[in-house]
Amino acid sequence: MNIINNFNSKRTIIGLSIFACFLAIFVVELFDTQSAGQQFGQQVSSDVFPSARWNVPEESQNSTLPLYGRLLGQYEKMEYKDYSGQELIYTSESASSQAGLDKGIDGEQRAAAVTRGENGWIEWKVNVKETALYQIELMYDAFPGTRSAIHSSLTIDGKQPFEEASRFVFPRIWEDQRGQEGAQLDNQGNEMRTPQKEIAAWQTIQLEHPEALYKRPYKFLLESGVHTIRFANFSEAMAIVQLTLKPPLNPPLYQDVREDYQKRDLQSATDGIIKIQMEHPSSKSDPILRAEWSDDALAEPSGVKEIRFNTFGGGRWIRGGQSATWKFEVPEDGLYKIGFRYNASGTNPVSRRMIAIDGKIPFMEMEEYAFPAAEGWHADPLKDANNQPYLFYLTKGSHSMSMKAVLGPYRQIIQDLNEVVQELSLLTREVLQVTASSRTADGSIQSDRNRDWELEQQIPNLIVRLSKAQEVLQSSEDNVIELNGGKRPSYVSAISAGIGLLNQVIHNTELIPQKLNELGNMQSAISNAAITMKEQPLQLDYMLVSSPEAVYERSTSTYGESLWIAAGRFVRSFTKDTTKLGGINTESQTIVEEKPALNVWVARGREWVEIMKQMIDEDFTASTGIPVHINTVPGDAEHLLLLAYTAGKAPDVALGVGARIPVEFAVRNAIYDLNQFADIDSIKQRFLPQALIPYQYTDGLYALPETQDFQMLFYRTDILEGLGVKPPQTWQDIYALMPKLLENDMSFYYPDGVAGFYPFLFQNHGEAYKDDGRKSGLDSPEAYQAFKEWTDLYNNYKLQMKADFYQRLRTGEMPIGIGGYELYVRLATAAPELKGRWAMIPLPGKRQSDDTINRSAGGSNNTGIILNATKHPDDAWELLKWWTSKDVQIRFGSEVEGLIGVGSRWNTANVEAMEGMPWSAPELAAIMEQWSWFKELPVVLGGYYTDRHLMNAWNRTVLLGQSPRVALEDAVKEINKELLRKQEEFHSDGGNEP
Repeated sequence: MNIINNFNSKRTIIGLSIFACFLAIFVVELFDTQSAGQQFGQQVSSDVFPSARWNVPEESQNSTLPLYGRLLGQYEKMEYKDYSGQELIYTSESASSQAGLDKGIDGEQRAAAVTRGENGWIEWKVNVKETALYQIELMYDAFPGTRSAIHSSLTIDGKQPFEEASRFVFPRIWEDQRGQEGAQLDNQGNEMRTPQKEIAAWQTIQLEHPEALYKRPYKFLLESGVHTIRFANFSEAMAIVQLTLKPPLNPPLYQDVREDYQKRDLQSATDGIIKIQMEHPSSKSDPILRAEWSDDALAEPSGVKEIRFNTFGGGRWIRGGQSATWKFEVPEDGLYKIGFRYNASGTNPVSRRMIAIDGKIPFMEMEEYAFPAAEGWHADPLKDANNQPYLFYLTKGSHSMSMKAVLGPYRQIIQDLNEVVQELSLLTREVLQVTASSRTADGSIQSDRNRDWELEQQIPNLIVRLSKAQEVLQSSEDNVIELNGGKRPSYVSAISAGIGLLNQVIHNTELIPQKLNELGNMQSAISNAAITMKEQPLQLDYMLVSSPEAVYERSTSTYGESLWIAAGRFVRSFTKDTTKLGGINTESQTIVEEKPALNVWVARGREWVEIMKQMIDEDFTASTGIPVHINTVPGDAEHLLLLAYTAGKAPDVALGVGARIPVEFAVRNAIYDLNQFADIDSIKQRFLPQALIPYQYTDGLYALPETQDFQMLFYRTDILEGLGVKPPQTWQDIYALMPKLLENDMSFYYPDGVAGFYPFLFQNHGEAYKDDGRKSGLDSPEAYQAFKEWTDLYNNYKLQMKADFYQRLRTGEMPIGIGGYELYVRLATAAPELKGRWAMIPLPGKRQSDDTINRSAGGSNNTGIILNATKHPDDAWELLKWWTSKDVQIRFGSEVEGLIGVGSRWNTANVEAMEGMPWSAPELAAIMEQWSWFKELPVVLGGYYTDRHLMNAWNRTVLLGQSPRVALEDAVKEINKELLRKQEEFHSDGGNEP
């Protein structure tokens, strides 16, 4: 007993000691604050690019036009001067346009030149009296449309002045649509997101780079005389009321501004601090910019216990050109210090923003202000390299403060890296021509290792070119570290690796043929580094406008506070279901909750489900009286449904369910047959007939499609035009194109995996199954022909088995290939440099006897199902009908895209709703054409063996060189065995009927 007591005493002492240690750490850290960010000196960057380091052949360039940065350098050498006279204003009455003039657009009978979108144009004839460099300013209004910014191009006297003039962006204006009562809370006490509202207003914009690559708006050289300035290729409808030729913007240095303050004897504002919360700006250029939640101990308002969207920006405010504006007031005239509580932790330790007061940049240092790097949240005034705050003169009354994400001095580094990649790609092609190296099916290069190639004699200036590339990479690495205040971003490792690899091959050029694969990987890594370098997130909590002498309160939470918050979050996780979303907190909530509620599981992200829940509360529950509880579950976690079903805890409805799940559940009698509902036939009309095939089993229908993918042909318009090739329409066109691609060291992309077989099967009029799904249909002549065409792509045309099509489409290595919805999203959101240089059209197909082209293919999708365990099948059916309806799908897609951006575009399966999504006219026409050939596989018992043994047959044919007929016949035998076994297991006479 004494031993036990002694043991318990020791355990108590140890426990108390540990607790005391944690308490001591907490007390110390509670009062520990972190130092503010230290500003560092930087050279003032220029928009001028140095002359090209390499002479790149014309056929390897994406454009023969000069870059604006280089053209600006030529202007300086030729001593062209900036225009310094009065603004030259040209109203819409002097313009010509595709759609003519329109009056009364803003209710004031103001005339405006109008374009109705696709292929529209507007032009002015301007008369300038002196040869000089001018900036162009437009006043415009974007008509209601797809919610996307409007794109256009510019020519002067019929010619594009520089490469970047092919794309200008006219942003829309957005605001958070908040009620007068402020934040709306759900019935769990969490703040609900506010919808985004477009502001209809005239905007003034100076023509500049869409991603703010350059510091200042473009300068255009106009010789004295008459010129025609035309804007064309508008992506959407808009009106322009005025064009102005202006003197170029040249803000003064802060030192000159400070001297002006002294000359005017301007006084500092009296002591005091004005705090402006920044989570909801008065306007913004992109709907994806929004309030974000921070549970930091000192965030305002506090979001420690419940969700409060108390900050702005963060990971969504990373792209150059994204801007926001806040309004504030000051009580008196005077010199003020302006600061922000911010968090700049991200890819680049330092984030840069252009800062304007009342629409004007106050001095040059605000063109590309670097927010100093520091750990976590902290408040700092805008300050110089000596950490002395900048002062701003403000008059009494209202003011605005705008911030725009800019690339800053990275512009030259990004250009250098892109040119290094371009030069190394050219060198790789030259080495391949000398060594006659070949590519394997996986895209890797094989060279003869036992031969001396004497590359220095075969390739002119080889060592010089490699040394120059290494030198550029080294200077880029040094500059990136300098621009981040001595810190080393993670992406610099790719540049360092490239320097090391080039050092090896410079000292021994005979290694180059052996290192071609490494050089290719290095090029991809450096290209990714150049993309990552552009990302500069900045998260803002509040702005401080104060007298110069004011001292900021503590703004950085301590480790102890963070530990306390984490501990509280852990404790609350035992009592609060974070997967369950709260509903709208209305007066009728109590009445509604008395009725039986539907339990719904949704396999999507929380942001998507929050919008869905809000729509259900506002529309579905309000009109039907049926309450709904929603829980989020991880994607691809359908096995949880079966576990919940066997445990008696299954939901009534599940959304976001994979296409194979409904039949798998149907054979186990775990899912409701939707054919039992009287109005099912009318609901089926919402979808493509073939879209329902995967959810049919025997005579039942066990799901409705929510989303539907599409397979399309993506291609680089600029490269195909350069090759003199029209977009291919048939597989014969593709086969004819491949040799031309190979001649230019390019290739065609076809998706890897078994999904690549089925378009060939369907276009040859084959079927995967026969006898109502009891036997494989791959023993038919049509199936064999399809299998041979599929494998011939790799055996005869040597397509790569795997490749990152997105990256290689960007670099031009694979200028054409097959992709789907995901590729579209990546190109639309992450490849702004390709805007207007890529397109998607329907899949290549087989020309038929009636001269139509059979483009048959399917597309992956997600579904909505009703579980058999539900006690409220009629209510569940009402929800499923409501959710898949046209208006609801359009609203959901619109709100999701407005909140999250184009990357979240909702690929609905409802055909009419798809036409209401914000696709451009050519995109929608291409998708609808491809959908007209939509054909899907049935899901049958044991069908997973079809994919498995098709891939086995492909491996034997492509990798082992076996006869395609023998490989396919062996696969059919194994598939039939498994189909029969599964039918016997479930006592089934068949499966799905194709």
